[in-house]
Amino acid sequence: MSDHMRHLMIDRLLSEQSVVSFQELQNVLHVSAPTVKRDIRYMREELNAPIVYSRSKGGYLYETPEKASGDAKRVFALRKKGWFSAQELYVLVKTIDLLEGLASDETSAILKEIEPLRARVTSLLGLNGVSPKELLGRVRIFDYSALHQEPASFLTVGIAICEHKRLHIAYHNRTRKIDTFREVSPLRLVHYRNHWYLDAYCHMSDAFRTFTIENIRRCVMLPRLAKRVSLREIESQLDQSYGIFRSGEPKVAVLIFDEEASPYIRRETWHPKQKISTMGGGAVKLTVPYANPTELIGEIMKWGPHVEVEGPEELRREVQEHLQKTLGLYTTQKP
Repeated sequence: MSDHMRHLMIDRLLSEQSVVSFQELQNVLHVSAPTVKRDIRYMREELNAPIVYSRSKGGYLYETPEKASGDAKRVFALRKKGWFSAQELYVLVKTIDLLEGLASDETSAILKEIEPLRARVTSLLGLNGVSPKELLGRVRIFDYSALHQEPASFLTVGIAICEHKRLHIAYHNRTRKIDTFREVSPLRLVHYRNHWYLDAYCHMSDAFRTFTIENIRRCVMLPRLAKRVSLREIESQLDQSYGIFRSGEPKVAVLIFDEEASPYIRRETWHPKQKISTMGGGAVKLTVPYANPTELIGEIMKWGPHVEVEGPEELRREVQEHLQKTLGLYTTQKP
């Protein structure tokens, strides 16, 4: 039996019984006395399980919430809760999935810490006497996004951010199919829609810029210190426009979704500062900030006849042009 399985069995015994004797633990687990002691110590120290030994009762039990403290109180409260909130369940199960995937990477910087961390998170799923393993089998998260292997520049960028050093990069522009060479001060890493981006201050253009990590062909850390920029200024400069397309002056798009699309739109977040209002006939109006319209148009196109761009007029024209080009692909006779 693996260590993890023994921890789950100990947790289940303590959850279902008021007191569990040392001998009972040894008999159920079929292990030696030192192994039982080691498992109890591990669960206390690494998983923050509120396990105490009662001399008067002659066994181990879970401490009452009044006497517990810190993380142990959290474990106890979660264990006695009727059910998880949607956010709790998603975060716990998704975290376990991600840690299992990370454990297969032998080069991971936290390889030795992954299994204890995963066991600790898994233990939080023990609810109302149901073992975490059983609960994991009853909950699935279908999220097909995957963590892709990033180029070597990702490591250099990360180190430069930590050491506050400038970078010299060769950046490939896919549209113009050329490489430009720039000196930048790296400010932060951003993960958006399964891509990593570098927010930086570009000393060539003397402005804030966002670079796709996979398009950084060459990256060298320079001895010069990076430009110091507060997080508040970074957010004000780069967080206003829609998505990751952050160049240009922010504009506001007004989109009208019909009754069929409105229930889905109410559950989506296109931008932190978006506004949704109800209209007649079950339709909704979505007001969303954007700068470069490229990504926004892509989102609009997904909804086809269920959305109409009310404004601004320039965005309405661009969507119309995209629709006409798309229609042209199907009206032109193939040779």
